[in-house]
Amino acid sequence: MVLGSGLHAAEKKRFVLYAMFMATTDVHLADGAHWIMDKGDTFPVVMFKDQQTKIVLQLAGTTFMTDAVNVMVIQEKDATEKQIATYRDNVQRYLDGHVEKWKADHPK
Repeated sequence: MVLGSGLHAAEKKRFVLYAMFMATTDVHLADGAHWIMDKGDTFPVVMFKDQQTKIVLQLAGTTFMTDAVNVMVIQEKDATEKQIATYRDNVQRYLDGHVEKWKADHPK
């Protein structure tokens, strides 16, 4: 008899939340940048803070916090292609900004 053979039967479920901004909102990224998030912009949720009155969201390799009332939280399975596309667009803008800053700081 092999003990524990049923342990692999239970698959690990991935649970991801996204937050969509309900109105245009100013935010400060953890790297010091200031951004204005547009209504409809959607980001992965990192965590809730201060008794769930604040929410920490992810943008590429950085995070930012906003009041939870500024966003609508949705499960990954309920996120639309358009919502995911807004995240990808914002990641690209963020990365492009870092490339431009690096080029400006390191002229040839």
